[in-house]
Amino acid sequence: MDHDKYAVRKAIKEDCESIQRLIQELADYEKMPNGPQLDPKTLEQDGFGTRPFFEAFVAVEKESNQIIGFAFYFFTYSTWQGKSLYMEDIYVQLQHRRKGVGLSLLRSVSQVALSENCVRLNFSVLNWNSPSIEFYKSLGASDLTEKEGWHCFRMNRAEIEQLAQCKA
Repeated sequence: MDHDKYAVRKAIKEDCESIQRLIQELADYEKMPNGPQLDPKTLEQDGFGTRPFFEAFVAVEKESNQIIGFAFYFFTYSTWQGKSLYMEDIYVQLQHRRKGVGLSLLRSVSQVALSENCVRLNFSVLNWNSPSIEFYKSLGASDLTEKEGWHCFRMNRAEIEQLAQCKA
């Protein structure tokens, strides 16, 4: 990364409006423009309230002082190996890619994982996103669908509510 042009730092509450804008850019890139349901206030509450559900780094272009990228993460636990970190999303605006910004964000997340003694850094990549898949593989990441056959599943709110009401 060109350290004269960019800086990576921990996100603060005041960054949430810019982060929300970038989340929408990411959704547009991932061909899911109607996906994001969060406003900046929700991000503030969920990330900087009394019980934070995520932490984040932001990349800032020094000249403009604009946030041009982010990496969201949170801690999980592996019943097989222990402490883990899950990177929910990483994004860098298109015009700032291939300048080391994404790598610097990912390196910052990996440093947190090591400082917390995590044994895993997990994340997901859309199957059509070949540039990202190749980038992560070049860093030593394993595609768990290829290697171990793991598939990711999700239950949305309606399914959670339905399941919670079931009587055994």
